[in-house]
Amino acid sequence: MEKIPRKKKEYLTHRQEILKVAERVFAAKGFFLSTMHEIAREAEFGTGTIYKYFPAKEDLYFTLIDEKMVEINRLAKAVLSERSPIQQRIEKMLRVQLEYIEKNTDFFRIYLSERNRFEWTIEDAFRKKCHKKMISYIQLLTKVMKQGVKEGALKPLNPMDLAYALVGIINSFVFEWIMSPKPFPIISKAETILEIFLGGVQQIERRKIDR
Repeated sequence: MEKIPRKKKEYLTHRQEILKVAERVFAAKGFFLSTMHEIAREAEFGTGTIYKYFPAKEDLYFTLIDEKMVEINRLAKAVLSERSPIQQRIEKMLRVQLEYIEKNTDFFRIYLSERNRFEWTIEDAFRKKCHKKMISYIQLLTKVMKQGVKEGALKPLNPMDLAYALVGIINSFVFEWIMSPKPFPIISKAETILEIFLGGVQQIERRKIDR
C-alpha cells in the first residue's frame, strides 16, 4: 500500500474534521442560519483556514451531500451484488441503509428539512452530479428488480417502477423519522417497509412457499 505523505494526510484529516463539525452546526441551526465563522470556531480553526479547504459555505454543504451519497451507494451496491435470493438482498440493503442513516442523523436532518429551499440555489453542475449518483443507484436497484421479476419472485411489473417505489417508501419513512417529535430508531421501521413493499409486489405463490 502506497504511503500517504504527511502533509496530505494532515490535509485530509483537517478536512474531515471541518466536515464533521459543519454537519453538527448545520443540523443545530440549519444551513441558512449557520456561518463559516461558527464552523471555524467549533472546529478550532481560523476562519481563513476554513476557506482554504472550502471556498464557501455551499461547498461545505455540497461536499457533505456528495460524500454521503457515495458511501450509501457503495453500501447498497455491495449488498445488491451478492448472490443471495432477491428478497434477502432487498431486506439486507434496506437494513444497511437505515443503519447508515441513523448513524448520520445530523446530515439527513439537514438534507431533508432544507432540501426544498435549495432547489433554486443549487448550481446546475452539482445538481447533475447528484442526479447522476441517484440514477446509478436506481439502475442498480432496477437490475435486481428485473432479476426478481424474471425469476418469478416479484410480480411482472416494470422493474424501474419497482425501484422507484421502494426508494419512495424508504424516503417517506425516513422523513417521518426526522420530523417526529418523539425519537425512535429508524431501523424499527424495517419490517413495516418490507411488508408494504414485498407484500405488494411479491408473487402470491412465491410468498406462500417462502413462508
